[in-house]
Amino acid sequence: MSKTANNRPTRTKRLPSGGRHPFALVWLVLAVGCGDAQSSTAPPPPPRGTGGSGGAGGSSGTGGMSGTGGMSGAGGVTGTGGIAGTGGTGGTGGAGGTGGAGGAGGTGGSGGTVGACVTSALCHTCPSEAFRSFPEFLCDIGGSCQFPGYVCVPSGCETHGGAPIGQCQPWRGGSCMNDSDCPEGGAHSCETVGAGVTRCVRVEGACDPMTESYDCLPGFSCEGGTCVDRRVPCDDYNDCPKSYVCSETPTGDFCVRVYRTCHLDTDCNGFGTFCEDIDGDLDGNKECAGELNGSGSPCTNSDCMSPSAPVCEAGTTSGAAAVCGDYGLCNTGADCDTGFSCVGLWQNGRKECVQSPLPSDCDQVTDCPPPQVCAAPRNGGRPSCQAGKEAM
Repeated sequence: MSKTANNRPTRTKRLPSGGRHPFALVWLVLAVGCGDAQSSTAPPPPPRGTGGSGGAGGSSGTGGMSGTGGMSGAGGVTGTGGIAGTGGTGGTGGAGGTGGAGGAGGTGGSGGTVGACVTSALCHTCPSEAFRSFPEFLCDIGGSCQFPGYVCVPSGCETHGGAPIGQCQPWRGGSCMNDSDCPEGGAHSCETVGAGVTRCVRVEGACDPMTESYDCLPGFSCEGGTCVDRRVPCDDYNDCPKSYVCSETPTGDFCVRVYRTCHLDTDCNGFGTFCEDIDGDLDGNKECAGELNGSGSPCTNSDCMSPSAPVCEAGTTSGAAAVCGDYGLCNTGADCDTGFSCVGLWQNGRKECVQSPLPSDCDQVTDCPPPQVCAAPRNGGRPSCQAGKEAM
């Protein structure tokens, strides 16, 4: 089981309010989620699916330094030949070479050996390449990050010796001005993340499923007091289940659940367009929501009046879009269409309309082995353990 520790960010002196700019650091400009703009100064990731840089022959060849004539360069330094001429200086035979060991091409794509590391479906670009101009985002697993409010997590790539390679990712809890904007109880604090944005992060104790959006990074689930890695790899939203979108990062992409707790619209970059109370529950918590049918307004269940499409279905094309449908947040079974049940698939108390009958393959995320998630398939159906884009 792949887990990430509940690293507590170092408390730092907060920037004045005039210096708070959401996602000012280059990592957040590079990619905190699907649809975020990329920095013009950031090196573009290598094309997916390419092999390594090995040659076919190396620097030695079939001839070696031998010959019968003068030092003419018919062989030269090539991939298949060595430093071979047609003859030595007056030589008649010389010691012929047997040929160099050709470089092995990398397999690239969704998994394989690519130069500096071994890639995977989750990590298709080696972190050392993705962050070549920004080594500050590389880290040692179990260690800390240079920037405040960042956590070191496994990238999904490994060294050739099999050791996981770490990269720093930012906390994505709700925005805040002070501690009073954070969950009650004193375990959370309004902390600076990166160069200026302030967010609620857990600073004491183990993670709590009810405050998972503050306690764990996107793609991680709070289970037994630990943030468990459930990042399901994807190339686009079609690889993700219902209510998920494909979040883009410099090293690889993974599916994230749309319905994360938020305070402001800007908290939803990469998950949705708006921060709204979709299900109209009594606790008043807001979650990331998509735009309803290009209306310029967030989709809420109160907008969905048809019995055959009673709830907001998010992530139908991306985190920015939503329609009235069958799959979405609910409070009770009465909120769902006929043949659907209201089930808490995750640990944070929110429930979703999913197709009946239950039990299915799963009815909560802990029924599935990490990194899989329990969700309705992209094309609809009963909940099952979803693995996203499999490595080829």
